[in-house]
This record gives sequence, C-alpha cells and structure tokens, in this order.
Amino acid sequence: MTIARIVLAAALVLAAPAWPQEAGFLAGWQAVGERRYADAHAAWGERAANGDVDVQYYMARLHESGLLGAVDIASAIGWYGKAADRNLPVALVALSHHMLEAKPPETAVAVDLLTRAANLDFARAQQSLASLYERGVHGAPQPNLAIHWYRLAAGQGLPEAQYSLARLSAADTGNSASLEQALAWYHQASAAGLAEADNNLAHMYEQGLGVARDPERAVALYRRAADKGLAVAQNNLGIMLQYGRGTPVDLAGAADAYGAAARAGHAFGQISFATCLANGTGVDRNPVEAYAWLVAAARSHDRHARKVAREFMKSLAGILDSADRRRATLRASNLAAAPAEETHIRLPLPGALGAPVVAAQRYLALLGYLDGAVDNIVGPLTRESVMTFQKRNGLEADGMISNELVTMLENAAMILLQPNTGRIHRATY
Repeated sequence: MTIARIVLAAALVLAAPAWPQEAGFLAGWQAVGERRYADAHAAWGERAANGDVDVQYYMARLHESGLLGAVDIASAIGWYGKAADRNLPVALVALSHHMLEAKPPETAVAVDLLTRAANLDFARAQQSLASLYERGVHGAPQPNLAIHWYRLAAGQGLPEAQYSLARLSAADTGNSASLEQALAWYHQASAAGLAEADNNLAHMYEQGLGVARDPERAVALYRRAADKGLAVAQNNLGIMLQYGRGTPVDLAGAADAYGAAARAGHAFGQISFATCLANGTGVDRNPVEAYAWLVAAARSHDRHARKVAREFMKSLAGILDSADRRRATLRASNLAAAPAEETHIRLPLPGALGAPVVAAQRYLALLGYLDGAVDNIVGPLTRESVMTFQKRNGLEADGMISNELVTMLENAAMILLQPNTGRIHRATY
C-alpha cells in the first residue's frame, strides 16, 4: 500500500461519522489498555450478547485471565464456544486447548476444532494440530500428517512451525539433505526471533552438523538466545565460556550464565552453578549454597539430572555438617525464581484473530462504513461497505475482502485503537 493511500485512509478516519455502538467497543478497548477490566466487561457485554464474534473472544480472554476478580473457565469456554460457532479461528484454537485440559481430555473434540481452524488457513491452528499428530495425543503418532500441517504453517512464516520442521529434519543425522533442510528452517525461525531456533542452530554450528564447525558463531547464537531468557541456552553459553570454546575463557561470565539458567529452573544449569559455587569457579566459594542448588536439581523432572545431582550431593555432604545440610535443604525451596503473575492482558487486534471477514467488519464499523454486527458473514451490508471504502480509496470496487484490504483498513483504524490516547469517541477529533 502506498503512503498516499495510508494518508487518505487516515483522513477518512477523521471525516467519517461514528456509529453509536462503536463507542462501546472503543470504550472497552480503552479500558483494557488502562487495565480497567470490569469497565471493559461492562462496555462489551451487549456487543458480545448481540453476536459480535471478536468481542466474544475478548470477553472469553477476560474471564480466563482472572483479571475480573477470579478465573472463570466456564464463562470463558462459553464465550469461546459462541465465537467458535461462527468459525473464528483463534477461538477454535483456544477452545481446543480447554478440551485437551478437560478431565478426562476430550482429544477427539480438540482435533476436530483444530482441524476446522487449520482448514481456515490459521497458522497457529496448523502448528497445534501438527503437534498433536506428532505426539500421538489422539491415537498413534502420525508423522506424515504432522509434517503436512507444520509445512503449511511454516509456509505462512510461523517461526514455531519452522522450528518444528527443523527439529524433525535434524533428527535424521545420517542424512546430509535432512541436515541442510534443518539448517534452512532453523535459520528462518532464528531470523524471526525464536530463541529455541537460535539455540539449536548454535548447536549445529558448534558440532559441525551439516555445516562447517564455527564455534564463534555458536557462541554468538547461544548468547542471543540466552539474552532472550532461554534457560538451556544460558547453560550452553556457560559451557562455552567456561571451557573457552569459540571465545576466551571467562569463568565469571560462565558462572553468571549458569546462575541465570539455575534461577530459571534448568536442572543442569543448577548443577553447573552448584559446581561453580562448590569450587569457587568464577564466583565466591559457598558449599552450602551449592548443596541447596543440588537439592533443587534433585527435585526436577529430568531423571538424568536427578541422578547426577544426587551423586554430587553425596560427595559434597562429606564437607558439610548436618546443620548446614538442613539449612541448604530449606533454602532450596526458595532458590528458583517463581514465574511472575500476569497483572495485565494484551488483546490481539481484530486482524490477528484469523478471520479476514471479522477484521474487515470491525474496522469498517470503526471507520463509520458499516452499521451492523461483526458476525463473520459477508452479507449485502458488508459487501456494500467494502465497496464504498474501496471507491473512496481509489481501489477497484469489487466488494471482495482480502488480506491486503484488511491491512489497509487496520492502518486506517489504528488511530482509534491506541490504548493510551485517552480518546474513545470519533466526534472528539
């Protein structure tokens, strides 16, 4: 879209009249931006009840988040279900996750919901469906189906799907073509900012898997993933720094990296950090603190890590008296940082919900072109509104909704959707 068209669209935002009901939508959106969740719920209630599918999804998110005072899964599922009935892809995915978490899990229903959303070309549904097939959540694993859906999602640029394809390709270590495919997919996911891809790509450069060994590049990639908070990468970076692989030896830096991994709950990071503390490597020697980290690692879900930690505890116990061991055991429960509780919620823009029709209807309503429900149905009113917008923007007035049209509408509507402008009514401009 040209700059001229963007400017023209913005001008239309200022000139077009506001439909009265959109004040309610904007009031709710503004309230979420200001963390007034009860006000958002009140502002959106009527629109959701009248069938606006995007608002139904937002209402579900509010109930699910607990930010209305308590987590209300039943109400969330109810609203997700209403939006899913109108084939809103993001609601189909959310509802599928709740079906998988049910007691007992309703896997057949979850697969059906994800399949519906995946067939609507929603990349995250394709990724989730592929994962179910890969893991055999509903029946035996079906790798061919998994790869099929991963490829469709990866083709849309979803980094997680690109990473999954790379991971599956890298598992075929004896096949050079598979390793080349893994590198290509890892590079794409890494370029998109996925920390896990940075870490695995670093491993391939470190070990020379499908590519010439390049430990310096491996260190840079490990560091990039570690800076994003990926615990396994923090531990791997610590190893590179401690032993001078691709970088000068940096014992203090290694201890810092191990410490970050340990605090994030990575079991081998806890063992590595305990080793530094026990020996005074890159950090002040502190056997009691080392023992505490080993106790934490011995409680992990990783069987191998538990075994290594317990063996290390036996050797360290010989230099600690019973009082020190008790003190360390008590301290172990407070070592790993507890995950921060979410105190706010960021709702996706209508254009990110997976339904171009819903997005176009919402933006057309905000811009004053549509006076009707956001119902994911292209009826005469919606088609007429699209054509009017197209004519005023110098486009072919075919009434068709495309991703390009949605992007243009979103750019025009963004002035209204800024969460902290303090302005929610078109008439104030």
